[in-house]
Amino acid sequence: MMRRPTKVISRKQGDVRIIKITGRLDPGDGPDRLFDMVQQFAEQEEIEFLLDLRSVTYISSTGVGSLIKCYRAVLKQKGHVKLLSPSQSVRNILAISKLDGVFEIFSDEPDALASFTKK
Repeated sequence: MMRRPTKVISRKQGDVRIIKITGRLDPGDGPDRLFDMVQQFAEQEEIEFLLDLRSVTYISSTGVGSLIKCYRAVLKQKGHVKLLSPSQSVRNILAISKLDGVFEIFSDEPDALASFTKK
């Protein structure tokens, strides 16, 4: 079975880097594009991230690990990683792995962006 590759694209809104993930969040044995992108921006002193998960169809245990790695890398620099619109199946996995208590999760992009200014 051929899997559609994960796409990771970013844009900047004010001080917040919005990263949209499309497809499967499943780095497996390959490169972890999400973490690599977050780390690259963090090295350039961008430390506010909103991960747009509305187009994520599946998240594996390594995908969960990728979210945790992103969170830790950004937290070290006193930044934030927040999640936007995860699907119900992704929300369930976040709940099972107790990450719904770690990440702030938003269903509305303007509300999510506003939360970064209310530090």
